[in-house]
Amino acid sequence: MSELFVNVAFNLPLENLFTYSIPQHLISKAAAGKRVIAGFGKKKITGMIVSITDKADFKKLKPVLDILDVNVLMEDEMLKFCRWISEYYSAPIGEVIFSAIPGKMNINSDRFYLLHEDHLAKLDASKFKDDIYLKIIEALERSGSATEKQLERKFKFNDLSAYLKLLEDKNIIYSESHFSKPVSEKMIKTVRLNFSLQDFEEVRSKHKLRSEKQIEFLKRLSSSEFVKLKETAEMSGISAASVNSLFNKELIEIKEEREFRQSDDIFREAAKTLILNPDQENIVNGISEYIDKELFRVFLIFGVTGSGKTEVYINLIRKVISQNKTAIVLVPEISLTPQLIHRFRSAFGNIIGVIHSRLSEGERRDTFDRIISGSIKIVIGARSAVFAPLKNIGIIVVDEEHDNSYKQENSPRYNGRDCAVFRGSINNAPVILGSATPSMESYYNAKSGKYGLYNLPLRASNIKMPEIRIVDLLKKTDEEFDEEEYNRKKVKDFFETIDNVRVKFLSKDLVYEIGERLEKKEGVIILQNRRGYHSYLECLSCGEVEMCIRCNIALTFHKAIDLLKCHYCGYTKRKGRVCMSCGSDKLVQKGAGTERVEEELKKIFPLAVIERIDSDSLNSGKKFQKILKDFYDGKIDILAGTQIIAKGLDFPNVTLVGVINADIGLLNPDFRATEKTFQILTQVSGRSGRSEKAGMVLIQTNHSEFYVFENVKNHDFEKFYEKEIIVRRQLNYPPFSRLVIIESRSMDKNLCESKIKEIYNLITALDREKILDTFPPNPPLFSKLKDRYRFHLLIKSSKEKDPKGSFLRKILSEVKSYVSSNVPKKVMITIDVDAVNLM
Repeated sequence: MSELFVNVAFNLPLENLFTYSIPQHLISKAAAGKRVIAGFGKKKITGMIVSITDKADFKKLKPVLDILDVNVLMEDEMLKFCRWISEYYSAPIGEVIFSAIPGKMNINSDRFYLLHEDHLAKLDASKFKDDIYLKIIEALERSGSATEKQLERKFKFNDLSAYLKLLEDKNIIYSESHFSKPVSEKMIKTVRLNFSLQDFEEVRSKHKLRSEKQIEFLKRLSSSEFVKLKETAEMSGISAASVNSLFNKELIEIKEEREFRQSDDIFREAAKTLILNPDQENIVNGISEYIDKELFRVFLIFGVTGSGKTEVYINLIRKVISQNKTAIVLVPEISLTPQLIHRFRSAFGNIIGVIHSRLSEGERRDTFDRIISGSIKIVIGARSAVFAPLKNIGIIVVDEEHDNSYKQENSPRYNGRDCAVFRGSINNAPVILGSATPSMESYYNAKSGKYGLYNLPLRASNIKMPEIRIVDLLKKTDEEFDEEEYNRKKVKDFFETIDNVRVKFLSKDLVYEIGERLEKKEGVIILQNRRGYHSYLECLSCGEVEMCIRCNIALTFHKAIDLLKCHYCGYTKRKGRVCMSCGSDKLVQKGAGTERVEEELKKIFPLAVIERIDSDSLNSGKKFQKILKDFYDGKIDILAGTQIIAKGLDFPNVTLVGVINADIGLLNPDFRATEKTFQILTQVSGRSGRSEKAGMVLIQTNHSEFYVFENVKNHDFEKFYEKEIIVRRQLNYPPFSRLVIIESRSMDKNLCESKIKEIYNLITALDREKILDTFPPNPPLFSKLKDRYRFHLLIKSSKEKDPKGSFLRKILSEVKSYVSSNVPKKVMITIDVDAVNLM
C-alpha cells in the first residue's frame, strides 16, 4: 500500500496547514473532516484533517498518533465554508474550523511545571538576580503545578519560556504533559418490567413480594417502555438495595442509555393562533418558490417593530421541514430572545436545538451530537450557530440583521450575518435578513436589486405604532403642565419629590406619564444605555477624571458594591475622598447609569415593583428569563435597563417607553454613530403599544434639533436612509467600500507605534496605483486597554476600484507575511476585515 499523508489544521493562530504521515493501521480510518491527535512541538493536541494526499514536500514527517472520529465530523460543505471565512477575514484556518466544534470535545495535552524536592538549595546556588525567578518558585509552591500560560496571566508577563527553560536546566523545576479530558456522554440507568403486567399478581405471589415500596415501584413500570430508574425509584421511595433485589430475581431489566442534556426554558406565554395578513402571505409565497426550486437568493424583510416577522420565519421553515430539509435561525444574543425560542418550540417541538454561550459543556456536546445524528433539524443561536453542522440546509434566517453582535471581536473576526449569506449560497438555499431598522449595507443591497426586498409596513392585526415625543432637556417644561389636572390625578407629589431629590435626568413629562401608567396597571420600560450609578468622578478644582490605571477610560461608580469599576478590564478601586491629582475634596459624580435611574425611580414611585436589567445585574440566563417572565405576567411594573431591553421583546401590556439620554453614543467618533442611535431608539420604541392599548414613547435629549430624532419620531427610516447614504458615498464608507482596521497592541508604546508605521509603509509601497485609501496610523479613542497601548491603521477598499476585494486580500496576505518575519511577539498585530468597532 502506498504511503498517504494528511494536511492538518490546529486551533492555533497560525496560517499554515501541517503535513503528517498516516501509519498503516490508521489509513482505512483517515478522511477529510475527521479529528486527529498529533504531536505539535512538545505537546499532543487535536487537529482536523483538511485534505489527504500521496505527496509530501518533506521526507521525514511525524505520524499522526490517532484518529478520534469513526464518522466524518465536518463535511466537505463545512470545510469549504471555513476556507472562505479564513480567506475573506484573513483568519487562521484552524481557528475558523475549531469555531465549529465544541472545545471540550477535543483532547489536548499541556505542559505543567512542578518543583524538585531540593529546589530551594538549587535556587540559592544559582544566584539568580531577576526577581521573576523567585515569583515563579513562590507561585509553584502555592499551587503545586502550573502551565506557562497560567503563570504569564498571574504575573501579567508576555513570555516566560526563557525563564522556565533556565529553571529546568538548573533542575529547580521539571515539567510533565497531561491530557485534558473531553466532556463525556451522559449515561443514565433505565428500567422496565421483565414480565407482563397481566401476570402481576401471579409474580407477586410466586416471589412473595410483601414490601409496599417494591410493589409500588413495579406498578409504575411497563413491560415495553424503559423509564428512568432514579426518578421512578425516588417516586416509589424504594432503596437501591431493594431495586437490586428485584433485579436479582429477574423481575426487572436494567440498561444504560445516553441522556441528552438540554437547558430548560423558563419563559412561557399563552399559545397564539395567528392568521397571516396579506403582506405576510405575499412574502411566504414569494420566498417559497426559491425553497421549492432550491435557488439561492438573499431577501431583506423590512418590517416595522411588531409586524409579525417571526410568523413569516415559522411558516417558511415549516415548508422547509416538510421537504426534509433543515434550517438555521440566527439571533443577535440568544439569552435575549426567550420568547422567540418558546414560539419555535411550540411550533416544531423537539427538533429544535439552541446554541449559545451560556450552555454547559455537556449541553453543547449533546446539541452538537444531535445535530450530527440528524435528530435536530432547526438550530437557533447567536452568531456561532452559523457553523451548525446541519445537512441539507433549506433556509437560513438572520433576525435583527442590523445588530453589531453578529460581528465577532476576537479571532476569527467574522460577521455571522455575512457568513450566513455565503453558507446559503453553497447550499442553494434562500437567506432571509429581517429588521425594523436594516443596516445601511443591507438596505443599499436591497434597493440596488442585489437582494430581494419585502416590506411589512404595518403592525400585525393593524395595531397602531406608538406615539413618539421628543423631550428637550435644555428647555423648561413647567409651563406645559396644567396644575389643576395634576391635582385632580393626585400626581403633584411626583414633582415635589423630583424637586426634593434634584433629579436632573428625569423630566416631569416622563414622571407624569409613568404615574399615569402605574395607575392603569400598565407596563413601563426605561432605557438608559449606560451601566453603573454614576458615569464618572470629576474634580471641580482641576478637572481631573478618575481613570483606570490599565486603560485610558474613566472608571464608573457602582453604588451597590461601593466601587469604581472599569468596564473593559474589570479593574476596581474604592472611591477616594480627595482628588488623586491635586488633593482637592471637590469630587463631583457626573452622569447617571442604570443603577442611579433605578434608585431614583424607587424614590419617586415607592409602591411600584421595579427591576433593573444590565450586564452587572445579571449573572445567569435563567435570572434574565425569570425577570422577563415576571414582567410579562405583570408582577413587575417598571423594567429599567441598557440596550439589552431594546431587542426583540414582546410585552403586550407595555404602553410606555422612556429613553433617559438619547445622546449616549451619538457623539462617538464612529461613522456609524447616527445609524446606531436611530436603530436603538426605533427598536426600544417598538416595545410600546404592541396590543390594543395605545403606546407612547418619550425620548429625552439635549440635541432635539438633530435630524435623527425627527426621523425616529415619524417612524421614517426611508428619510433617514436617504440622508445617511449620501454621507457614506461622499466619504467612501460602507456600503461603498470594505473597511479594514489593522491594530498593533503592546506594553511598549514606542515599539507598538513603530511596527504599525512599518506596516503602513509596506502597504503604501505595494499599492502603487492607489487602489486603496490607507490612512496613517493613529491611536484610537481607547488608546490603552488592559495595560497595552493601541494604534489603528485604517484601510478603505473601494468596491468600484476593487469589486471582489481580491487586491485587498493580496495586500493583507503580504502584511501577514511581513508580520511573521519582522514583528516581535511582544507586539500583537490583528487584522479586522469589515470592522464594526472603530474605538
